[in-house]
Amino acid sequence: MKNKGPQITILFLAMTLISWSQQENRLIRQGNRQYDDGNYKKAEIDYIKSTQAEKASHKGFYNLGDAWYMQKNYLQASAAFDTLRTFKMDDETRSKSYYNLGNSLLKAAIDSAQLAQQVLPPSIEAYKQSLRLNPVDTDAKYNLAYAQKLLEKSQQQQQQNKDKQDKKDDKQDQQKQDQPKEDQAKQDQQQQDQQQQDQQQQQGQPMQISKEDAERILEALKNDEKQTLEKLTEAKIKTIRVVKSDKDW
Repeated sequence: MKNKGPQITILFLAMTLISWSQQENRLIRQGNRQYDDGNYKKAEIDYIKSTQAEKASHKGFYNLGDAWYMQKNYLQASAAFDTLRTFKMDDETRSKSYYNLGNSLLKAAIDSAQLAQQVLPPSIEAYKQSLRLNPVDTDAKYNLAYAQKLLEKSQQQQQQNKDKQDKKDDKQDQQKQDQPKEDQAKQDQQQQDQQQQDQQQQQGQPMQISKEDAERILEALKNDEKQTLEKLTEAKIKTIRVVKSDKDW
């Protein structure tokens, strides 16, 4: 009598894999319906569940990135799309995943100037990876050029701020050297008093602002907002969007 043990084990594993795959696809299709209805949070939950399945494929992570992107959780979306580099997939899907990764990081940079220097370099690299797989993608070419320009402006602004601060520090040092000792001691005391006042304000003490100061601040904010909108309009960033897979997996 032949030993049927190995055959039974292989059959059991095959049936288990099929079951896991069916469960994953069911959750993804369920999430896709929520996504198409605009229920991105509910879609996110279904996609996350699909990624928990044993031997999960790239499908759930791809769609999870889409759902996070639509909720403007750009850093989370970029993490999902970046995870896709570890999966096997066709070149078209991989190109789209890199494109979406670039878009997520670019949007994070636009939303927060403080993140620009950190997220723009990997955004640029993601677009390059996408174009290596699909060289004729005009959207990827446009967004790559825009991300490069945005990084250049960010670096220039950082250097300008550094130069201004250096000049200010040099001027203060020179003033201290030129001042009599009594005046310098008085200025040092004023600086200490100001530091203590700043610390108290940070601890929750109300900050007194005159009506004139408040009006100037509001006017400055309005001007800054107007300039920002003008820059975005000039840039015409109409292609910064995720590419939703047309597959229903």
